[in-house]
Amino acid sequence: MSPMKASHRIHADSGYVHITLEGAVTLPDLAQHVQVVWADPAWNPSYDGIVDCSNASLAISETELQALAMGMQKDPRCSLAKWAFVVSTAAAFAKVRKVEHVADPKSTLRIFFDLPSAEKWLRSKVPTTP
Repeated sequence: MSPMKASHRIHADSGYVHITLEGAVTLPDLAQHVQVVWADPAWNPSYDGIVDCSNASLAISETELQALAMGMQKDPRCSLAKWAFVVSTAAAFAKVRKVEHVADPKSTLRIFFDLPSAEKWLRSKVPTTP
């Protein structure tokens, strides 16, 4: 698989960021893109987010994902809001699901297999607590 390509678009009017990851997602690449998003002048840690991994291969272990999530939560730039992850395989679903075990209780994570469902959930005003 090709190296990771990442992009993001901040929707300030709607209070969320849409991150798109493609190719082989590695820990260093993912951590670097998190810093790019946080450095964007339009970023606000109160924003919700969508992380679209539907065209990506998660070349990162569950343990690495959990460690990254725990490290991010200690940074004041980190959003603890609603986050929708879009994946295309059961294996990717299982990896991302492990992040929920270490996620801050103030945040809400959901995993989807299609972008429209993720967007609908993210924009819903339904209470986020499980």
